[in-house]
Order: sequence, then structure tokens, then C-alpha cells
Amino acid sequence: MLMKRMHWSWEQLQQTPMYVRLYCLDILGMIGEHEERENRRAQAKSERGT
Repeated sequence: MLMKRMHWSWEQLQQTPMYVRLYCLDILGMIGEHEERENRRAQAKSERGT
């Protein structure tokens, strides 16, 4: 997931310090949670027909 979302190659990932990888995973997790909430909100809105 990290490589794909950050557009990193395997070599770039291996050269990235672990603390940076963990920070990126935290940020990506927050982004994913936000996108999930927004999708549920949009789906509920469309089901209500407004």
C-alpha cells in the first residue's frame, strides 16, 4: 500500500528511514478514514434523494 500510494519504487522504500515510513502510514490511514466517512456521507445523502 505504501509504495503504491506514495509512488515509491522498492529501492526508494528500502532507502526510506523506518520513522518516515511509519509517519506516512499514519497519514495514509487518516486519509483513508476521511475518504471512507465522506463516501458514507455521500451514499446516505443519495439514498435520501437530496
